[in-house]
Amino acid sequence: MKKSIRTTLLLCIASMMIVLSACGTNSGDGQGSKGSGGSGSGGTGGVIKIGMVADLTGKSALTGEFKKRGAQIALDEINANVGINGKTIELVIEDDRGTNDGTVSSFQKIVSNPDVIAVLGPITSTNAKSISDIAKKTGIPVLIGGTNVGLTTELKNPWFFRIRPHDGYSAQTIADFTADKKGHQKIAIIYDTDAFGTAGKDMLISEYKKKGITPTTVEGITAGTKDFTPTLESIRKSGAEAINTMMTASADVAQLVIQMRQLGINTDLVGSSSAAQTTTVKLAGDKLNGIYGANDFALDQSEEAKQFVDKFQKKYNELPDLYTGWVYDSLHILAKIIKDKGTDPEQMRQGILALKGFKGVEGEYNFDENGDGLHQYSIVKVENGNFVTQK
Repeated sequence: MKKSIRTTLLLCIASMMIVLSACGTNSGDGQGSKGSGGSGSGGTGGVIKIGMVADLTGKSALTGEFKKRGAQIALDEINANVGINGKTIELVIEDDRGTNDGTVSSFQKIVSNPDVIAVLGPITSTNAKSISDIAKKTGIPVLIGGTNVGLTTELKNPWFFRIRPHDGYSAQTIADFTADKKGHQKIAIIYDTDAFGTAGKDMLISEYKKKGITPTTVEGITAGTKDFTPTLESIRKSGAEAINTMMTASADVAQLVIQMRQLGINTDLVGSSSAAQTTTVKLAGDKLNGIYGANDFALDQSEEAKQFVDKFQKKYNELPDLYTGWVYDSLHILAKIIKDKGTDPEQMRQGILALKGFKGVEGEYNFDENGDGLHQYSIVKVENGNFVTQK
């Protein structure tokens, strides 16, 4: 029955793609949907196909490249070790351009291929939300990186599995570090007005309320903002001792920090995970020194993370970040589930929900009933382009 439902859906999607094809998507590595297989058995001809959407063009193209590299390392490891039950994994990659429309069209193109048995979805909450209804109807596991709490608790999508901790943990970690560890009482908040930033801002305010603290100012910005001067001047006038950010894109954080330094604002900045990443350092350079970030992937947080960092540096001659870590873990989680349970969608779904004590580079995965696998963050500080764990 499930296969019949998916076949009907795929026929609908195929007809929709005729309309959407004018927008187009690019296969990130030219693989597209080549090869043969079957969704019931994970593919014939010794191949298991897994889809991946990635922002390979647009303002977040750098993060998409990191995502692709993390997946490639996992792919090489799995396939070098006789694959999964003798079959190799093939990634079907489509460019989502970092936009909702791009994510929808690229995801539809991937799931219209009946050989694809699971998908590595977007890292942003807004993009993940845009494909939730399609994912529900398609009925195969979609591993996401978006951290908005509601992606699992409110949407109640049985096919969404989050491979990063949600924003409730991030907000608590940021507030505890800023107020308790650093001793700041006058705190300004800058947030993206998207699903991630808005929910994160609300949770930050709630965490501070528990501490008897009211933020001096709360400033909303839109993705891609070029001039943060009005926002920063408002914060300066508020007398804030520290700034918290709940911002989606590393590129936007880099722009914010560069302008902070230009305006002579040197207050502590403790941000969400986009604040202290290799991507952010590449864009902001030494101006990022002294910035703190609540990271789900800290380079030195475990032996698994350290080994991954070493592999990544040897292959790409630079440090990885969370954009690489979560997809690396995603593929290894899928490899274990497929090896143990096969490629029947419902069996895979049950297998992921039951997964406990799985040690990845992002942490130890213990999936709950909502599909959330991780449950904590670390605070890291940028020092001379390196990341030093504080908590």
